[in-house]
Amino acid sequence: MNNASIERAAALLEQEFGPDWLSIAQYLGTENLRYRVGKELTSFMAFPDRGIGGSNQWRGNCSPEVVSAVLRYVLDTKRYYGKDISQFTLLDPMSGSGTSKAAADKLGVRSVLYDLNPTPAYGFGNWNALKNDVEESADLIFFHPPYHDIIRYSGNMWGKPHPDDLSRCENYEDFLEKLNLCIRKFYMALRKDGRLAVLVGDIRSKGQFYSIQHDMMRMGDFESFLVKGQFNCVSDSRRYEKPFIPIVTEYMLLLHKQDVLMIPFHFSQNSCFSVADTDLTALTWHHLIRMTFESVGGQMSLIQLYARLQHHPKAKKNAHYKERIRATIYEHKDQYLSCGDGTYRLSYQVA
Repeated sequence: MNNASIERAAALLEQEFGPDWLSIAQYLGTENLRYRVGKELTSFMAFPDRGIGGSNQWRGNCSPEVVSAVLRYVLDTKRYYGKDISQFTLLDPMSGSGTSKAAADKLGVRSVLYDLNPTPAYGFGNWNALKNDVEESADLIFFHPPYHDIIRYSGNMWGKPHPDDLSRCENYEDFLEKLNLCIRKFYMALRKDGRLAVLVGDIRSKGQFYSIQHDMMRMGDFESFLVKGQFNCVSDSRRYEKPFIPIVTEYMLLLHKQDVLMIPFHFSQNSCFSVADTDLTALTWHHLIRMTFESVGGQMSLIQLYARLQHHPKAKKNAHYKERIRATIYEHKDQYLSCGDGTYRLSYQVA
């Protein structure tokens, strides 16, 4: 479909539906992803129209439809397997403006709400996720934490700055440590066959990209990973000169508690290694030589190259490593261009 057709369709929708045309287009554009094989919840969630519940003035809040969708799924699953739902409980430990209560009330489910805010819209206030116990148990815990310090809550959305506010952590590592403590605590509060739904997003801060869903720990059986589209963000109207990839999605991780005493878990650990000191199966002589050239700007002599690589594990395993280096350069002479006098440069400009 060309741009002219798209622009014509947009003009017709706006003429017919006025200011609602964009939401209608967004619904239509995502319908085939949101509904598949007769299911109302797929691995892609999109709610261009926020819906009723909670407050859209509460920055960082999610649509009540997000909570309703996962709540309906858990209820339907329990009904399908013939399990009693008469005492079903939804718990939200960072309840904000009360979005989860609206979803629970709509479906006739008991809800328990906690929040660090001393005077929350609903539920128990002054509840510290890092220090207080979760006294209730629940069949579904919906956990929507701050995305590090992207939006500061205490001292901004409510009250004074609080040292245990996850949006006021000293750094990303501190945030992750506290987030993982919360995940462990909330998972323990689940009843057998319960689910912990964690809604998080990626962030970019000071030029660095952080993926919370990748870095956070998981507990229990990883039942599903859902991608949620973001709409009506504060930053949507801004324009930036620097090239970057805008973040337009969030993620829900659905963790299932099947065994109450044996708990599977997963956490990621970042590390790095030096190509200059390591021999890997995937590291060929060509890769090693090319990266060595790049490390000095793209040009060097054979004598300099021999000196840099003589202590590398590949060279130590090959008594004729100098011959191997020369042969590699000859085999890729379109990539290593001779400058004369035994000096070579890469065929491209090093960044």
